[in-house]
Amino acid sequence: MAFDGDDQVDGLSGFLMVSLKPGNISNSSNSDHAVQTSRHATIRNNLVPLKIVIFIWRVLKRRIPVCTEIDKRGIDLDSVRCPLCDDDVESIDHALFFCRHSMDIWERVYKWWNLGSVTNLSVNEAFRGNANRTLTNLGSRIWQALEWTCGYLMWKNWNNKVFGNKCWSGPTALMEIQLKSFEWISAHVKDRKIDWLDWMSNPLNYCI
Repeated sequence: MAFDGDDQVDGLSGFLMVSLKPGNISNSSNSDHAVQTSRHATIRNNLVPLKIVIFIWRVLKRRIPVCTEIDKRGIDLDSVRCPLCDDDVESIDHALFFCRHSMDIWERVYKWWNLGSVTNLSVNEAFRGNANRTLTNLGSRIWQALEWTCGYLMWKNWNNKVFGNKCWSGPTALMEIQLKSFEWISAHVKDRKIDWLDWMSNPLNYCI
């Protein structure tokens, strides 16, 4: 079971109608979008829209309405199993990573970036903290922005599949991720120009 991150659903108000307190969001003069995840921790990346940062904040706080999280809050469901693959329960990690439909998309993204096999297999590994410390500072932010974009689009289209029975095939998913990540990242990177053809053929060049 899943819901669009922007939806408000009666009966789940304490869980789904998550409002970020004003002090938890900062949008500074340099557009460095940031959301505070705890008293001392903040996630930020100015290469993606603020809605993406807020989505990642909700993921890390376990405030995404998958079956297991809804069940924990005492709401009875007919089943907590994944509605797409039925291989496991629908947890946040399963929906965004372990489900074979999601893993197929991550494998396509890794192949596009020439990174070999998928290594990030949990929400914390993929979304929390500074991306890849072996890359340049800009490269680390680009890779993190891409991972966050993948997560956001995967969740959006997960809901389309579950509730609208809309097909989001692997090739279609990859193209949408490529287009959106290029649109958002190229618009906010000031240090160098990102070319569309280069982004499609060898995006890792922008990170090293």
